[in-house]
Amino acid sequence: HMPYDEGMKCAACHSWDGVDAYTSATMSLTKSTSGRLPRDEIQKAIIETLKGSGDYREMYALATSFNDEPLATCAEFILDPATLTLYASSEKQTEKLFHIAANPRVSLVYVRQRSDMMYFTDPTGVQIKGRAVQLKDGDPGFDEAAKLCLETAMNHMPEEMKQKMTPEAMLNSIKKNQLITKVIPERIVITRGDFIRRGLHRKQIWESAPGT
Repeated sequence: HMPYDEGMKCAACHSWDGVDAYTSATMSLTKSTSGRLPRDEIQKAIIETLKGSGDYREMYALATSFNDEPLATCAEFILDPATLTLYASSEKQTEKLFHIAANPRVSLVYVRQRSDMMYFTDPTGVQIKGRAVQLKDGDPGFDEAAKLCLETAMNHMPEEMKQKMTPEAMLNSIKKNQLITKVIPERIVITRGDFIRRGLHRKQIWESAPGT
């Protein structure tokens, strides 16, 4: 591709009838080195943004697609800060789990809510694209993921609910009635207003290492 100015969109010199968001604004950002953070600093910013109350549990919109039918679902995911992998537990037989079984390509979005509604000038959001894996009891990694989901859920559980079931009983219920959705990120776009104030691009892109 011939050299082009930073911020230039494909439509300026190409004709395209389809939709490809990656080759417009985000492609010009990927090609530019000016205003971009090093990969490890982008990863640190992602972890800091998604830390929740300290246990890395946050509410996301999970987007799936099956037979050209999109579905966006609100779901709590827990981030593993060491790998940027995300985990969520959910009841079996849900529509989104059928979508994932048929098409494991998923996207997650997190937006930090603001009481002043200043989203245009000072946004904080994270977009994640990756591959989802469904784990059931007995699968490698299920026990560790289930314990992580339970431990973080108990941090936000009312005392009366904790008193009704022991942690062991809750864990057994997860094993019997739920699946764990594991999302392995391939591309993460983080948007933060403070990046601009630091002279950086508003959006920073993290991509998984080749072969992972």
